[in-house]
Amino acid sequence: MIDLVLVSLLGVQPAVFFLSQSFFSGQTNTYSDPSQGYRLRVPVEFQPAGAGSWSGPRFPTPTTIYVHTEPMAGAAAAFNVHFRKYKDDPLYTNVVPLTIRGGQGFRAEEVVRPGKAPDDLHRWFLFVYANERVYTLGMTGPLRAFQQGILPPVYGAVIDSFEVLPR
Repeated sequence: MIDLVLVSLLGVQPAVFFLSQSFFSGQTNTYSDPSQGYRLRVPVEFQPAGAGSWSGPRFPTPTTIYVHTEPMAGAAAAFNVHFRKYKDDPLYTNVVPLTIRGGQGFRAEEVVRPGKAPDDLHRWFLFVYANERVYTLGMTGPLRAFQQGILPPVYGAVIDSFEVLPR
């Protein structure tokens, strides 16, 4: 604690406050939204911040998880069009189709642009198409926490837990 105070008095930013993978317990809460038609597991370190939205630890930039849904006629057909669009978009990388229980989807990561600071927000997304809806699972946090391997396994588990409920 004193090290952090002294470091901040000197004006030097500590590297993610000396966090490690063990910062997250691995425990999750299941969140289900039958009216929107999805379920996922959210780490217990994230607190509800509204329907389909959670606030997590600060590293020092905040971490968030959210789900946005909207109606989309022809969602199954839209999957292929949107997948190709994101795959060809230079603002996204690691655009990969995934098997999603109850639907079809793909993940995409925001490209790290030159000059992006370690504490700037970085984003991962999961897009799911099912039930004439598109579901967007967004996960944010400081770039440094992604680069140091703190958030990727946590957010990867959230992505793996996402499922579309039968309607």
